[in-house]
Amino acid sequence: MRERLVVSVAGKGGVGKTTTSALLTRAVIEKTKRSLLVVDADPVMNLPRALGIEIPTSVGDIASRLRKSIDEGSLGGEVAKQDILEGEIYEALVEGEQFDFLAMGRTEGEGCYCYVNRLLTQIIDNLSKNYELTLLDMSAGLEHLSRRTNRNVDVLVIVLDPSRAAYEAALRIRDLAKEVHIDFKKIVVVGNRFLPEMEDDLQKKLEEENLPLFGMIPNDDELSKANYLGQPLTELNSDSPAVQAVEKIAEKLGLLSEAAMLKLLGKDT
Repeated sequence: MRERLVVSVAGKGGVGKTTTSALLTRAVIEKTKRSLLVVDADPVMNLPRALGIEIPTSVGDIASRLRKSIDEGSLGGEVAKQDILEGEIYEALVEGEQFDFLAMGRTEGEGCYCYVNRLLTQIIDNLSKNYELTLLDMSAGLEHLSRRTNRNVDVLVIVLDPSRAAYEAALRIRDLAKEVHIDFKKIVVVGNRFLPEMEDDLQKKLEEENLPLFGMIPNDDELSKANYLGQPLTELNSDSPAVQAVEKIAEKLGLLSEAAMLKLLGKDT
């Protein structure tokens, strides 16, 4: 059985999680033939635009319809509900030639979605088993950790920008993961938009916290222009400094080769 890898991208809002996720996706589809599932778990759903794809519906829309049906009493037993939800999620799955995509979106209305969220977690866990690689672009903050939506993630990538708030958020994410007993095999940091002369200081601070720095995404005029214009990041020139930097990060994360992945997970012996 081939080894599978699930990578989650997290961090404070505005640090560049979606940009990082889009460029990691680009690296995988350009450098490998590995099957890839990309999940946009941020309710804002910026990742489809960054990847240049259209989505017919989101998991949040499906969950809202299911909860409404449950509240109205129009559904039968628990097994039927899970079957209905799973079937609709597969319909929401955007299947492409290079990767498949699922948008989580947001649920609508008031009330408790605990039951539906539990079903969603189970279904997405099962769905990811069909792919060699799964990449999740998480929502900002810590809520996704407290709800344990990262429970089967192998590698947590925390993105931070040159702000104290982003650094402190990275430490809180690391600490909360321990508190809620999420056993990531690896937690790493990626710096975004730092000046080159800041890298050594950042690396030293992270080493004191036992957080490895896996790479830096430099300021990139072409990237900034594409983000401003809403252009897909998959169309950036290959000589873009940001593209080249993220390709190196993707290799270290084990996304581009099985050998690197096994080394990262400590299974190369």
